Amino acid sequence: VGRANAGKTSLMMHLTGTVQRPVNFPGSSVERCEVTIRAGDQELCVVDLPGIAALEPISRDEAVALDYLRGGVGRAPDTICAVLDATRLAVELRFLLQLRQLGLPLVVALTKTDVATRNGDPVDVARLQRALGLPLLAVDGRTGAGASELRALLASATAVAPLSPPLASPELPLVERTRAGRTQSDRIDAFLLHPVLGPLALVAVLGLAFQAVFFVAEPFMRAVEFGQESVGGWLEHAVPAGWLQSFLVDGLVNGLGTVLLFVPQIALLIAFVSMLEASGYMARAVFLLDRLLRKVGLTGKSFVPLSSSFACAIPAILATRIITDERDRLATIAVAPLMSCSARLPVYVVLLAAFFPPAQAGLLLFLLYLLGIVAAFVVAFVLRRTILRGGSSMLAMEMPVYHRPRLRFVARHVWLSVREFLRTAGTVILAATVLVWLLGYFPRPAAIGERYDELRAAAPVGPAGDGRRDALDNEEAAAYLQQSWLASIGRAVQPAFAPAGFDWRLTVGVLAAFPARELVVPTLGTLHSLGELEADTDVGSESVARLRTALRNARDPDGHPAMTSLVALAAMAFFALCSQCASTLAAIRRETHSWFWPVFVFCYMTGLAWTVAVAIYQFGRLLGYE
Repeated sequence: VGRANAGKTSLMMHLTGTVQRPVNFPGSSVERCEVTIRAGDQELCVVDLPGIAALEPISRDEAVALDYLRGGVGRAPDTICAVLDATRLAVELRFLLQLRQLGLPLVVALTKTDVATRNGDPVDVARLQRALGLPLLAVDGRTGAGASELRALLASATAVAPLSPPLASPELPLVERTRAGRTQSDRIDAFLLHPVLGPLALVAVLGLAFQAVFFVAEPFMRAVEFGQESVGGWLEHAVPAGWLQSFLVDGLVNGLGTVLLFVPQIALLIAFVSMLEASGYMARAVFLLDRLLRKVGLTGKSFVPLSSSFACAIPAILATRIITDERDRLATIAVAPLMSCSARLPVYVVLLAAFFPPAQAGLLLFLLYLLGIVAAFVVAFVLRRTILRGGSSMLAMEMPVYHRPRLRFVARHVWLSVREFLRTAGTVILAATVLVWLLGYFPRPAAIGERYDELRAAAPVGPAGDGRRDALDNEEAAAYLQQSWLASIGRAVQPAFAPAGFDWRLTVGVLAAFPARELVVPTLGTLHSLGELEADTDVGSESVARLRTALRNARDPDGHPAMTSLVALAAMAFFALCSQCASTLAAIRRETHSWFWPVFVFCYMTGLAWTVAVAIYQFGRLLGYE
């Protein structure tokens, strides 16, 4: 047990010698880490609880942890190992005094004694132990020094935790103060918490970090795409053409590829957030943004999830665990998917390149990102005054001293988060991809295959004939998709999207994008007889150029353009605000332990996206744009 930033996690890893297994408390998404180890001839179950600051909880995590300590979740623990931060000894001793009131055997692990010494506040550990009258050991979270002695002490702690002499007063002079002037953290804070320079530094840190995330993730994502294409190509040669080949290539391999494609960005984002938190800078960022976000009903701690959403909403939703107030946390979860994630970018690139000149495209791209931010603030403001009204959390936090992040612990956090994504959201993405394949593949009218077999047989021999046969293959794929169940659903739903100017093909693209938003690009490519296209973000790529030309030239049955710049603008606004992402909804379901919130998010975002798209199209027509 310990307060936030006391060093519990690093101590736990050294104490147990293994990566912990996250376990949910019954009936909640609050996690504890639990490991069973051997200590001499005894078997110990060591549990790392969420951080608590006092015996009066201010968050759901603290409430569940305190309930566990009091025996409300099964049997009460045999022993409490209180982890105290030597750099904040006066505060920690008051916390220890409260833990003593639980009446359970206590062992004290004192961390960061080296940092306290460096700050000019060395702690006399032996004198502190005598004053407390409790078993106490100094441990080093960086090197693991003292962990083996602590393990042995815990094995016999039920018999060595006396209730007297009484706990020393926090005012007892146990620290020899040799510090003169400000610490290194104080000097850094003079710049990073400056009212003008602080926000500028924060913007610079975020900009560089997120740019680095995209840059570093790109080669890994390309590697995933290469592996996906290689496995798919091998299966196309190994398995005869038909439904089984299509299922393996278009359903299973593409589904797994879509899942793995998320992993590089998620891993890098989690690593970035973990390093900011471990370094101590995250607390400063929260402090700087709290006043601004509080005006729309959120809190400074909402900044981390909201900023992470620009890459992917899934790690952003996982990051809401740092928010103490439940209403603030739910409001942040509900609006995080409104931020334009990287999966929306291929849709923006294709439509902007097809219908808008470069000078306008850059401005519109900025406005699309701004649309999501403004919508998130408005929705959060409404939610906190309607279904999430009541309560107002205060930002009460300590500024931890700056640390150099420990890569081992960052890597552990990244691995646990990625594993959780693959287990939960990944399975949903795979299932949704297979379902969309099923709807897009069947039924398979024999007449279409016979007709195109005859046309291919009639094509001349040679390069010209090869080109003709490739074009016929693309037309055949489009014909099959146009006769599929997915197209039938799209045509049935299309009247609802007609007020926004969507034709049935764009409506099918909306439906096909539910496993992942970028799937709208290959779907539109198939419907326009272009074959399979990559969801590319490069304006000059062949995929973007081919689809751009096809969209410009597409005609409806009356001969009018099927898509115009006004329709494209409405479509981009729809994709900026809709919740076409099964994995995000799965993450919301897991974090809230309720079906209400994913259903609510899907319904309100779809309704908001439809309303804005219809308003853009109808208002544009009134002004004479087509």
